[in-house]
Amino acid sequence: MTTQIQTIQFNHQSLVTFEQNGTHYTAMKPICENIGLCWDGQRQRIQRDEVLSEGAVIITVPSNGGDQQMICLPIEYINGWLFGIDIKRCKPEIRETLIMYKKECYQALYNYWNKPQQLALPEPEKKFSFEFTEYELEQLVWLWCGHKQMNTLLGDMIKPLETIGSYFTGMVISHHQEYQRQYKNTLPTIQKLIAPFKASNQMNWERAKNLIAQ
Repeated sequence: MTTQIQTIQFNHQSLVTFEQNGTHYTAMKPICENIGLCWDGQRQRIQRDEVLSEGAVIITVPSNGGDQQMICLPIEYINGWLFGIDIKRCKPEIRETLIMYKKECYQALYNYWNKPQQLALPEPEKKFSFEFTEYELEQLVWLWCGHKQMNTLLGDMIKPLETIGSYFTGMVISHHQEYQRQYKNTLPTIQKLIAPFKASNQMNWERAKNLIAQ
């Protein structure tokens, strides 16, 4: 699925926003840079917070220096994140901008996505039919199983990386959370693919069914 990235102007600065699965998100690094906050510190704060980290997604944004991966939050989380920043602990030169963002940033993003527009009739969801051999279906199922196992390994690596203070800890946490959502969302599709082979006693299908059931 292609994510349509939009850029809106707020206080003569740019905010990156997009819609995914009915949820509106905004990229956090540009907001931190606009305010004058240390992005690395705020990135770690988002990843430590149970609510913010659960809602965060990562998208790839094209830039002059090449594609960049950005952590994004649902816009309804913006006020919670902003009001968690203690103004008294910030540098004096950024306090006025931070206060303005606390007052107006969420509303600007909300207004952008909820401006009046002509309602279009919903189009029926497109459906596609393809023919696959059993071997081809088996390869797709094993690709999913491999994705799940590799993501489990990513999750197991988090504590050891935290223990040694690795630079890669934050990246591993972000990818683990994002990939976990992906394989959970695709599980119903995989279960449909294996339905015709549930009675099969072939070793590969038995192993795949056991992994999917875990």
